[in-house]
Amino acid sequence: MKSIYICGIPRSGKTTLTKKIKEKYPNYNLFSFEAIRNAFIESQPNLNMENRNSQARKEILPKHFITFAKWNAEITRNPSLIEGSFCNIKELKDFIEDDSIIICLGLGCINIDEFAKNVIKYDKENDYTKKWSLEKIKKHFYDQEIIDKFNYSYCKKMNIKYYNTNNNREAVFIKIINELDK
Repeated sequence: MKSIYICGIPRSGKTTLTKKIKEKYPNYNLFSFEAIRNAFIESQPNLNMENRNSQARKEILPKHFITFAKWNAEITRNPSLIEGSFCNIKELKDFIEDDSIIICLGLGCINIDEFAKNVIKYDKENDYTKKWSLEKIKKHFYDQEIIDKFNYSYCKKMNIKYYNTNNNREAVFIKIINELDK
């Protein structure tokens, strides 16, 4: 099996989909982009990785993460299942050198007001945004509308699957897993 990268904007269902794929295909090595990012933030504060627009976060982090996943798959002889909000889909695609599968989740290029309502709609009890107000969500995710539109356009141009998880998310996940079975 091929390694799978699940990317997209925050709160689009990446972690949920990853768990469903891992349930069906337990041999996958599971990695969270956010966990690796947080390790960099904690161990290398001089790199300014908490700033999502920093050069280090755009250049070092994706390359490190993809290289790590590639070597881990080779050493363990099991494919990698990687999920997270990478810098953007183009930066991710630029670093992948093999025939891995890229799945991009988005919310159908909705505006920030709809995005914030969607976060609340799909929030689970342990989600970091669960207790946030609508205004705090909008402030925190102010640029996601632009990123989602970029991802959608880039996916279309590069023949990468973009899935809109704004409505009927469970059905979308079933469709994706069925496509992986082929």
